Amino acid sequence: MKKDSLFNTDDILSESGVRELFESKEVHGSDVLVKQGDSGTDLFIIESGQFVVTDDKGGGRILESLGEGDVFGEMAFLGGEERSASVTANTTGTILKLSRKPFVAFLRKNSIPGTKFLLFLEKLIVERLRKADSLRILISGDQDLKGRRELRKLRADIRARNKRPLLSADDPMLSELCHWIYARDNQVLFRQGDRTTDLFIIRKGKVTVVDESSEDFVLGSFGANDVIGERSFLDGKPRASTAKVTGSAEILMFSRDTLQELLEKNSAMAISLNLGLGSLLARRLSMANKTLRLLTYEELREKAEVSRLLSEMRKSLRIKSLH
Repeated sequence: MKKDSLFNTDDILSESGVRELFESKEVHGSDVLVKQGDSGTDLFIIESGQFVVTDDKGGGRILESLGEGDVFGEMAFLGGEERSASVTANTTGTILKLSRKPFVAFLRKNSIPGTKFLLFLEKLIVERLRKADSLRILISGDQDLKGRRELRKLRADIRARNKRPLLSADDPMLSELCHWIYARDNQVLFRQGDRTTDLFIIRKGKVTVVDESSEDFVLGSFGANDVIGERSFLDGKPRASTAKVTGSAEILMFSRDTLQELLEKNSAMAISLNLGLGSLLARRLSMANKTLRLLTYEELREKAEVSRLLSEMRKSLRIKSLH
């Protein structure tokens, strides 16, 4: 398999067998596809028509308009999160629906195309999380908001993470494929702006992740079996934060090439890692969405840059080719 070919997900529905997993369904104006607070796990791609996303808890406020190629429902599909907004058809149209159970069955038999589809969804969530970070930095720079309870809650939610381990760093297969790092105190695993894409699995010790552009604002503190560096691993973009070891630590460095090799040697483990990573990202985005609902006071709504970032964060990546 060519290097990084797994991460080339631009034309994802052309992958062998993926398009056939979706059920095509006609919808009509006022049909509700997703209801805020529900626990369904279906994923949707819009084939035609116009749809509106609303916040029912915010008085039915319109959050976004969606059209051909847009994807929604990915947080519930990946992480089992309750629906964070409602989606209603404005016109007659067609949607493609994918249920989680048949997809997981397909993934276990067709690990390469299934993994590529998972990576596509995970990259979508990472893009939204990066927009959430931009919004946090913008608001944190506003001196008038420093002492507000809403800002403190925003910071607390951004620190939130899934504490359940994705994989154990003690697994012999991982030890065989990955590079071990025996880190010392204050050793930097990656620095903000670096163009590295490795994923790190902590076996022992502690790693602190900070935002150097916001006076070393602490984004999270991670320990045994935690995973860090997942955003650049998935989307290949420069690091958005700096990770430093506190004390001493033993860490496995997991590369993109390792994921491809793991799929060939132990596809079940690779699939488990990818499903867990998707669930982790969905939970983090759910936390970010909850904090954004707090940003409803007038002085923020009137800021054009805040409005732009809120819109971009809610905007789906589009499927480039549906046919």
